[in-house]
Amino acid sequence: MIGAREWQLIGLNNLYMNLQRLHVYDRASAMINGAAEDEARTTALRGWMDAVVAAMEPVLQGGELDQATQESLLPLVPWLRDEVARYYALHDPTAPLRDQAAFGAAHVLACDYQTKGERAIAEAVGKPEEADRLLQRVPMMMALVRQANTAVGTCAEGEPSDEVAGYITEHVRVARGDESRMLLQIGAAPVTLQGRDPRE
Repeated sequence: MIGAREWQLIGLNNLYMNLQRLHVYDRASAMINGAAEDEARTTALRGWMDAVVAAMEPVLQGGELDQATQESLLPLVPWLRDEVARYYALHDPTAPLRDQAAFGAAHVLACDYQTKGERAIAEAVGKPEEADRLLQRVPMMMALVRQANTAVGTCAEGEPSDEVAGYITEHVRVARGDESRMLLQIGAAPVTLQGRDPRE
C-alpha cells in the first residue's frame, strides 16, 4: 500500500533523476566533443535540482508536501517532459558509438539516482524489506556507473575499445527501452506531488 507521503516522494524522486539525466548528458556531451557547457542551462538545471531536494527533505523526515511547494514545482513538469522527450528524439541510433556514449551514460546515472532515492524513500516510510532489496542493487549500479564513466572518459580521448563499445551499446539499449516509462513518470508528477496514485 502506497500512502500520500510516499507518492509525493516518488514524484519528487522521478523529477530529480530526470534533472540529473539532463545534467549528466550535457556534461558528458561537452566533454566528448571538447566543447563548453551552456552555463545558463547548467544554472537552471542546478536551481531546479536544489528546489526538488529542498522539497524532498522535510517529506523524508515525516512531513507532507505543502500546497505552495507543490505549486512552485509545477512549472518544472512540462519543461522537463519536453527536455527529456528531446533527449530521446535527438538520439541517433545509427550514429558512431562515440556520439552515443553521453546518451547511454545519462540514463545509467539517472537510474542510479533513482535507485538511491527509492532506497531513501523505503527507509523513510518504514519499508525495511524494500530498502534491503534496493541495497542489494548497489554493487550492480556501481559497476554500471563505472562503465558509464569509462565510456565517456574514453570517448573524450578518441574511439572506444571493443569492451567500451559493448558498454555503450547496452546502456543505449536499456535507455531506449525505458523511454515511455520515463515520460509517463514525469507526466504523472502533478498528480503524485498531490499524494495521489496517477493510475486512478
